[in-house]
Amino acid sequence: MIRMAQARGAFRSRSTAQELVAAGYVLTVAVVATVGFVTESTAGILLAALLSLPASVIALPSYYVAYGLLALIPGANPSESSGSGACNTDGVDCQWSSTGDLAGWFHVTTEVIGILALTCAAVLNVLAICIVTALARGRESTKP
Repeated sequence: MIRMAQARGAFRSRSTAQELVAAGYVLTVAVVATVGFVTESTAGILLAALLSLPASVIALPSYYVAYGLLALIPGANPSESSGSGACNTDGVDCQWSSTGDLAGWFHVTTEVIGILALTCAAVLNVLAICIVTALARGRESTKP
């Protein structure tokens, strides 16, 4: 009980500079994750995961579980894709048709879940640091 009270006190005793650093860290992870998922860049997603370690060890598998569950919804993630296209002789009037593409809602939803997973991992890292710091301060103040 005392440790929880001490941990809560850590949030009140933080300086503005510490809050700015924490907010900057979370914002950086969120921006890198957003760029990574929107541009479908593996390097960007991995960089965001690397920046949000150790909590991303839980966040990324959770993302893939959510992705897999969403993919079970009929029409969300087809296993095959095909398409065709044709143009008239002058090449101006072209028409394309495709089937089997990802559903739009599936693509957007999985990107949002991925961004939120890595951003939440960064927030969890900040909270963990606050709690560990508060507990360490509490131990120091109880030493004779």
